[in-house]
Amino acid sequence: MKLKLKHRVLTAKDRKGWHSFFIEIYAQGKRVYEPLDMVADPKDKPRYRAAMQFCTDVLSRRQVELSSIAAGLTPPEITYSKGDFILYCQRLADKVHHAKSQENWNVAIKSLMRYEPEGLTFGEVDKDWLDDFQNHLRKTYSQNTARNYSSKIRQAIALAVRDGFIRQSPNEQVKQVPEKEGEIKYLYFEEVQLLDRTPHRHKGRRVAFLFNCFVPVRPGDLAVLSEANIRSSPDGGYEVYFRQGKKQRIESIPIASQGMRYLNQAREQARVRLGRELKPHEPIFDIGHKRWYGSMLKVWAKRAYALYGAELPTEIRTHFSWACEDLSPHWARHTGATMLLNFGADLDAVGEILGHRDRKTTMRYAKIQPRTKRNTIALMPSIATGDDDDEA
Repeated sequence: MKLKLKHRVLTAKDRKGWHSFFIEIYAQGKRVYEPLDMVADPKDKPRYRAAMQFCTDVLSRRQVELSSIAAGLTPPEITYSKGDFILYCQRLADKVHHAKSQENWNVAIKSLMRYEPEGLTFGEVDKDWLDDFQNHLRKTYSQNTARNYSSKIRQAIALAVRDGFIRQSPNEQVKQVPEKEGEIKYLYFEEVQLLDRTPHRHKGRRVAFLFNCFVPVRPGDLAVLSEANIRSSPDGGYEVYFRQGKKQRIESIPIASQGMRYLNQAREQARVRLGRELKPHEPIFDIGHKRWYGSMLKVWAKRAYALYGAELPTEIRTHFSWACEDLSPHWARHTGATMLLNFGADLDAVGEILGHRDRKTTMRYAKIQPRTKRNTIALMPSIATGDDDDEA
């Protein structure tokens, strides 16, 4: 039996000239090829050398495993070189196709590299190491960011256990960094009305935000929303739908009548902007970079407050004054969900609209506005009492 490390040269545009590694196994006159799911650019010498080292280690491991199996023995544990686990994480990140997920992987790996600048062997990844690493994340980042980075590394550990690189998973012995519930920020309906009355030179972003308040899709989905994502519903209306996650689960949100008005405005703006009808997969809303979108929202809200803020009740006017300083694209989805709940929508129905799998997630949006609390407590019955003289 002979094993040899080989590679083929990729021809795809984004990775032209890169090497994809595999193991050639020759036994009993037959050749079998085992892909390593590892690619590297020869021009990037440091990473290429690291990839070669990783593949060489895997080759050695396979040689020992196959020889042991052929002799009827249990394969012994392999000693790996420094940096193997970090490179393994990078390999996992390279296999992720979703841009946002890959970005999350990359930032998590960078935090790991800063913590272990000299590299990290698979053998060093144990209970004490994971506990120390998570404590480092807690001290360095916010709690939810630490949890996010930790989740990716713990996921890599679980896969390394599955692949046989780590004998015992420390994930079972070390608790995950707990999630800290973030504040759900939203606008009152009256504040949305003021924004509707307030013009802004960037009509595309303005109508996109207003649409999002009445059709609470995710900001990322809103940016790529096209005619292909809009379909008629059985009741004669229309709905927005997307395929979410690895399982391509379909999520749909009915479009309210107010949302349809904003959608039609966006369609007309697109026709004017392009000088033609939109193609099925072209974005309807002209949003641009999310940073400029967020900046525009603050300017627009401050203008609305300056023009019409005095018309608001004191409670809402105070809220709008500080909301102007912090308004972001995410507020629209939060506003839509909170408006539905405060106008009496069923919690589970709102959760279904938002695409939540856990009722606890929807509960975070159930922010009862102070005015609603007062109106609710006013429903409390009173007990009739006699005159003061009678009481005496």
